Amino acid sequence: MALDQVGEGLPADAPSGVVRNLDVKDYVLAGLAGLLAAAAILVWGIPGLDPSMWNEAAVAAGVRPPQTIFPGFWRIVSGWTFSALGVGGAIRLLTGVGAALGGVSAALVYLIVRQTLALLIRTGRPYPVWSGRIAPFFAFVAAFLFGIGDPLSRIARVFSPSLLRLTVVLAILHLALRWFVAGGRWRLFPLVALMGLLAAETPFAFLLPVLFIGAYVIVWHGILDGIYQKPEKLPEPDELPKWRMFFLFLGSLAFAAYLNAAEFASLGGVAANGWGANDVYFRYVGGYWRVFAGAASVVGWVLGLVFGVLPLLVALKVFPMVARDDRPMPFNLGVLLFLVGMLAVMQCGALPAARFWTFTKDIVLVQSGFLLAFFAFCAMVALALFGAAFAFECQRTYLGEGERKPGILLRGLVPVLTALVVLLACRTVPKPVESEMQRIVDDAVRETVAECAGVTYLFTDGHLDAAVELCAKERGQTLYALNMMSGASAWECAVRTRPFEPETDDWKNAQVGIPALLRIWAGEKVGGMDAAAIQLGFEFWKRERKPLPTLSGLVAREKGLDEATAAAGIARAKALSDRILAISPKMETADPSPALSSALSAVSWRLSRFARIREDATLANDLDASNTALKKMLSVIEQERQRTFLQMTPREGLQIALKRANFADARRYAAAVLRANEDDAEANFAMGMSALTLNRPADAERYLRRCLKTRPNEPAVLNNLSIICRKLRRYKEAEDFARRALKVLPDSPEVKQTLADALKKAP
Repeated sequence: MALDQVGEGLPADAPSGVVRNLDVKDYVLAGLAGLLAAAAILVWGIPGLDPSMWNEAAVAAGVRPPQTIFPGFWRIVSGWTFSALGVGGAIRLLTGVGAALGGVSAALVYLIVRQTLALLIRTGRPYPVWSGRIAPFFAFVAAFLFGIGDPLSRIARVFSPSLLRLTVVLAILHLALRWFVAGGRWRLFPLVALMGLLAAETPFAFLLPVLFIGAYVIVWHGILDGIYQKPEKLPEPDELPKWRMFFLFLGSLAFAAYLNAAEFASLGGVAANGWGANDVYFRYVGGYWRVFAGAASVVGWVLGLVFGVLPLLVALKVFPMVARDDRPMPFNLGVLLFLVGMLAVMQCGALPAARFWTFTKDIVLVQSGFLLAFFAFCAMVALALFGAAFAFECQRTYLGEGERKPGILLRGLVPVLTALVVLLACRTVPKPVESEMQRIVDDAVRETVAECAGVTYLFTDGHLDAAVELCAKERGQTLYALNMMSGASAWECAVRTRPFEPETDDWKNAQVGIPALLRIWAGEKVGGMDAAAIQLGFEFWKRERKPLPTLSGLVAREKGLDEATAAAGIARAKALSDRILAISPKMETADPSPALSSALSAVSWRLSRFARIREDATLANDLDASNTALKKMLSVIEQERQRTFLQMTPREGLQIALKRANFADARRYAAAVLRANEDDAEANFAMGMSALTLNRPADAERYLRRCLKTRPNEPAVLNNLSIICRKLRRYKEAEDFARRALKVLPDSPEVKQTLADALKKAP
């Protein structure tokens, strides 16, 4: 019987060297598993573009330059989509492509498991239950659980770089297994070339040729030792075209690396990172290392290998025992292996508490979606092999003996346990809380862009910048997000200076930092803020005692916002705040992606800050109380502050706090200093400024007047006493203090403004 013959199974007298090929039923089941996976992703998947994809989507859309060489293949494919369909159309198409490729991945899992089972069985007389039920059943269960599991749904909600890599890896594994069974150089050479192409995209792909060669060697030795069957068309070692395979792999790797480098340069990545024209080719090794180091923590690697890869290796080792006609596998060992397979399948989402990447909420153990899905794939194959081994051993040991029949427990143990796991996995598929989190983030981005109608620049804290610029491009609006927290790297400098012509004043100021640009636009440049909105930087207006820009819901503008428009924006922002507060009690049990959690925290923080500026303290406090990330950050800061407080003398702490203008901390240290010397100038100044920030002018005056005992000509004390006296409507004293301060600092614009305010009298 030829290997490529399609049929339901092999005849009972088939020779032992024949390995069962895939038939029509297998492809039908694979297609069904793929359709169910695609439907689950479309129906139950989280809508919208995950925040982890914002930067890459912005690069593919031409909004921002790339920061890293990878993922070049994804950018090449997606770049055409964004060019042809625009931002909105491309994202909608990528959503459909993601679901389709998710289905393809699930179908490939079925085919891989099914062919693996066929390769490992070594009995010359296949049992009908094995051929017709057991192997297809467990292959389908593995594919179904993988298709609806959490790792695949995370990366397949849109066509993502992780999904592309996973699909290619699964295609390579399937093609390799088909070559083991059916041979043919027309399979071997494309397989090697595909491994070379993928190796140019991710360092993990270099393991594939090693695994392929290792598997060939292990199988061949197993055949010589009588452990495995020999597929009829599996070539002898001497027949392999080793050198052609080697150079084909290297050639594919070099060609794909060139494509990646060329795409990176064409998108402006070389210039944005400050590299030379050919530097990108020499930075591949560094790029590989960053991909590897950022994929998972040490704990994540250990747990992934233990719960995913190790069960698979054990299953591949012990499975051939099932097919030994002379020494069947003990029943107890079969039970143990199946239970270990159950533990492996938990990694795909059946029980969230058992997943190795959710053992802790504070640390992301596995950051790479591709690696996460690959671990889950290994766990699924392990489950299928363990379950099939146990079920096959049961049916052969008991059904093969005419007088002994398995009991109800034995008959039902495997399907009942498997059905239980499937039901648990299906129960975890719907994610209403995470979907609402994504919708809130998307609505906040759209609201931000809507409130920026008519402006070109938005001063931000950097968290939502790529999404804001993508949304603006989708609406046909030119909007640049200027990150106030931007660092000193070449890429960050290139991003913040890209809106301006080189060597202009704005370009030079942006190179120094966005805060410097804001200070000049808002304080010195005439009409500098006409085309700009802000989300951060209100301290400049407060420090200069200028009226704050008009507040809307998520941005503030000096021009272009009338009262009705601002009120409508505030109402929409309050609605977003209510939605956050509504889901906050349920978020403790949710398991969103780290990027989505961070994005929602940024939205909540922005809504809270604007509510506090509008003096809506109740709403601001509620939002801060529901912001888990903020509470963790504040807790860490408080712990560090307490530790620092214990390590410093009160005098040292007071001086540091005054340098930072942190009057809350300064008050704590000043209290200790005043217990030793109630006339200490620095301590009284700290207490006075703290009271002033708390709007207690009488207390502030009392402490600041104490400063004058030892420092009668201190301009900061005189200036602030003038402000206090004006608040208390003692205008003559306010004028006197201001003139005394101006006498010490005659060129100070701040003191001049204080004197002018005192002469106006009315506060």
